[in-house]
Parts: sequence; structure tokens; C-alpha cells
Amino acid sequence: MVGAKMITQEDFSIDELVRKMKKPEIGAIVSYLGMVRNEDSEIKGMEIRVSKGKAEEDVENLKRNALEKFGIEEVEIIHRKGSLKVGDNITLILVGAKHRKETFRACEYLIDALNCEFLLWKHSLSRGH
Repeated sequence: MVGAKMITQEDFSIDELVRKMKKPEIGAIVSYLGMVRNEDSEIKGMEIRVSKGKAEEDVENLKRNALEKFGIEEVEIIHRKGSLKVGDNITLILVGAKHRKETFRACEYLIDALNCEFLLWKHSLSRGH
């Protein structure tokens, strides 16, 4: 595993994490980057709170499940917490495997699972509030 902190207030370097994941046995790396978006010019940011203690365990379980289910080589998941503004990175998922099909399938699985199972609270911050 690449070994970055999974839940953090700090932004992350996608290039650095991809560079760390590259290995001779990995033929494909797929990435997903989720960002704070501005819907209808009303959103100025987002506040993200994470269930203490449980969140890191949940992310680690998701990673383990993906490794077993899809036969991939590497998984990295980073989710930010705290106050973020429009355009800030929220989530990064990197999946590395020998072949591309497994990486795409695993990445989609992780995106869906993270949104459904992960214990976090997101609150959009509107302009004027």
C-alpha cells in the first residue's frame, strides 16, 4: 500500500500518490477525484465531519474488500474533512492492477461503497449563510 493518511484535513498530491503506487507488476492505475462543486452559484463550500475512529476502520475495510473482490494490487483512498471551498479536493481513490478492467471495476465499486457505507456528514455552505 502507498500509505498516505486516509482521513485528513490536508490537501493531497495526486502526482505523488500515483508515483508511489507505480511498480513493475502494475500495468494500470485508475483514479477518481471528487471535488466540491458549485451548484447553481449558491454553494461557497462544504463542511465535512467524519465519525471519529470508525472512519479509518471503515476505509481500511473497503480497501481490503476491493483487494479481495477484484484481484487488484493496490488501493489508496483519501477523504478530506473540515471546511472546504468550491474547487477543493474531497476524495481521491487510486486503484492499481495488472490489467485495466479490474482497476475500473474496483474504482467504481469503491466510489459507490464510499458514498453508501462511509460514516461522514457533508453540509453545503451557501452564499449568505
